[in-house]
Amino acid sequence: MAANGLEQSLLDAVRDGEMLDLAGDGPADEAAMRSWDDAHTVSAALIRDLVRGRRDIAADPHGLRLRGARITGRVDLANITSGLRVELVDCFVPDGLNLCDSQLPGLVLDGSCFGHSAGSHDPPVDAARFTAPTMTMRGAVANADTPFGAVRFFGAHLGLLDCDGARLGNTSGPALHAEFLRVDHSVYLRDGFRATGVGEQGAVRFAYAHLGRLACDGARLENTSGPALHADGLRVDRAVFLRAGFRATGAGDSVLALNGVSVGSLWLDTSGVTRSGQAAGALVGIDGLTYADLPAPVGLSRWLELLRVHTPGYSAQPYQQLAAVHRAAGHDSEVRDILTAQRRDQIDRGRLRRRDRAWARFTGLALGFGYQPWRALLLLFAVLAGSVALAVVLGGPGGGLEHTARASTPTAPCSVVERVGVGLDLGLPVVKTGAQDLCAPTGTRAGQNLTVAGWLLQLAAWAFATLFIAGFTGAVRKT
Repeated sequence: MAANGLEQSLLDAVRDGEMLDLAGDGPADEAAMRSWDDAHTVSAALIRDLVRGRRDIAADPHGLRLRGARITGRVDLANITSGLRVELVDCFVPDGLNLCDSQLPGLVLDGSCFGHSAGSHDPPVDAARFTAPTMTMRGAVANADTPFGAVRFFGAHLGLLDCDGARLGNTSGPALHAEFLRVDHSVYLRDGFRATGVGEQGAVRFAYAHLGRLACDGARLENTSGPALHADGLRVDRAVFLRAGFRATGAGDSVLALNGVSVGSLWLDTSGVTRSGQAAGALVGIDGLTYADLPAPVGLSRWLELLRVHTPGYSAQPYQQLAAVHRAAGHDSEVRDILTAQRRDQIDRGRLRRRDRAWARFTGLALGFGYQPWRALLLLFAVLAGSVALAVVLGGPGGGLEHTARASTPTAPCSVVERVGVGLDLGLPVVKTGAQDLCAPTGTRAGQNLTVAGWLLQLAAWAFATLFIAGFTGAVRKT
């Protein structure tokens, strides 16, 4: 088909609302695209003219619909506000597509392959500040060598973004750069979506974006020198899905950077999240992450392991957030477990002074950090039992106890019942039986040992009783 004939065929298709299919039943993969000849070639200038309405045709509401074309030149739709819907399906666009500051009623790029000119830093698909109700890139391919991203949505505003099955790669920066992107409904990165990038901006970057929903089930993100997903400051009104085969490999401070993210519901499974080359470091950064519902699909024990082992360092906020949603759900027992785990993590990784760490370890043993005051009560009972046993043993044949002058038989050995009473007096901090008025330690070695032990037992009894009261009233709880 001659060039003029092909151009006329496209004009006729736009007028009639039909798709001009140049691939037919033939293959439309990247290898086939690179072999297409003039029979598949459409100029980028023609597409720009059609979108601008500069050709003398009445375009059908179905818009510009083209399949299986090799588009020569960079498709420049920048700064255009048009009522023409554009579909470039299974097209080869080696010099890329520029949508900066443009507005279209819809854009379909399914199955198309994008690149950029050698030496150019322009992203293969540059949609910075682009506006459209719907944009789809299902199964699309974009390969780049630019610090600005293989596909860039910086500051764009879309109703829906569907990139299911897309394959994006960049050897000099992020694969998907969507900082400050706004999507009213959903962003779909599912069903084999793959993004490979390098650098601290992340393979996929959603920093400070505002989305209705983010679904990454089955996605695979890779970055050898930075995070796989960089979403610090992201706001998602409904839910984020990082599960069902979601895999991410990255480096840097964390593989998934989710600091300061705000979501309605969070579905996060880190079983497929790994460090590049098994390098040391954290899997997730979630300081400041907030969510309204209980996180899923993993259970509480896995979440606590994630917070304790796979975050860059101790922070109170992730524990407090997790405790808050469990408290709202009425899970009081789980709340205590979370806050106890937080205190343990603070001891292990927090920047506590030596004396504060020692006190925390002691209250952890005695009170469960204030959330299990019954431990102090058990220790008080243990002190009481020990004091009774000590009084019975040392006050018996060893002569450690004898009657006082107030007894009816002064200097006589004390009975077992009297020795038990002395032990109770030693172990009880407030209540006294009066046994020590009639039965007292002697000057023998056993009696002296019992006297010294009595001082220590009294001190321990008062300490555990005080800790029990403090723990019961919550005075020693610290977050």
